[in-house]
Amino acid sequence: MKHGGTALRHITDYVWHTGKLQKPVKLLVVSDLHNDRYRNILPMLAGADALLLPGDAADAYRQRFNRTIEFLEAASKRLPTFVGVGNHEMRLKDLQDYAKRVRETGAIFLFNAYERLGDLTVGCWYRPRKYGHKDMLPAFSAEDGCKILMCHRPEDYFTELREQEIDLVLAGHAHGGQWRVFGRGVFSSGQGIFPQYTKGVVEKMIISTGASNRVPIPRINNPREILRIELD
Repeated sequence: MKHGGTALRHITDYVWHTGKLQKPVKLLVVSDLHNDRYRNILPMLAGADALLLPGDAADAYRQRFNRTIEFLEAASKRLPTFVGVGNHEMRLKDLQDYAKRVRETGAIFLFNAYERLGDLTVGCWYRPRKYGHKDMLPAFSAEDGCKILMCHRPEDYFTELREQEIDLVLAGHAHGGQWRVFGRGVFSSGQGIFPQYTKGVVEKMIISTGASNRVPIPRINNPREILRIELD
């Protein structure tokens, strides 16, 4: 694993072996953007084959997603762009308007759904029973080729996804634990104090620390992060 960065965001590179692709595929993963500034992300799109946003691209605190839409408009002109949902999207006053605006950019909006991209199948799973959705996992797991699933909350991996036929799960939400002490996060919504799953590789899941910090509590030892993943 290599690390590099920009003035504002850290880049973490992963190589993920699946044995299911005819040629390598490069993914750029931007989790937890929270409608933040995005200009320094655009150069990172160069060389990627697809962009994935596994939730919390919108900012429910302020009920805004204007910058997110601008980012998607720019990105989707350059490469296939897949947008999942997280807890912030589910707290928007009008999720349907957000989904419509995302689709109008040319990006693919996924909420308990999936789409094919060559040898890849890209999906987003988010607590379907809570929202009255049919669970997509049986059909998704039965797809041929390499299966990439966006699941915003990493804790859901262990209760719902661990035994599924999925090649890679992409999560965020935990913001790296906000403060990191001796390699551990201090707090995460959904996991509480000293959460276990906040960053990096856990089994067949990669957790991003997130691309933004839209709360008044600063990050400590925990830079904002963009993921670059090469699949082969």
